[in-house]
Amino acid sequence: MIYEWDETKRQANIEKHGLDFADARLVYESRYRFDLPLERNSEKRLQVFAYIFDLLTVLTLVVTKRGERVRCISFRRAHTEEIEVYYDWLANDFKD
Repeated sequence: MIYEWDETKRQANIEKHGLDFADARLVYESRYRFDLPLERNSEKRLQVFAYIFDLLTVLTLVVTKRGERVRCISFRRAHTEEIEVYYDWLANDFKD
């Protein structure tokens, strides 16, 4: 998988959320990954959630897929409601 991003947006994300798009693979390639399809301005996006053991938290990544490329849009810690949805999915729908 090839990850790409806008460098200005990457720097802004680091400043705002303390997370670097260069680490997005931790979420996108997690075996505990939960995907939520989104659409914004007629663009198909994917909001991906995963528990990151090294950080002991759920992170969320918003991306668009372009062939073999994953374009990072946002990367942050999940909000409380999102964490609840993630844990519900993990408890009820996760297939190991």
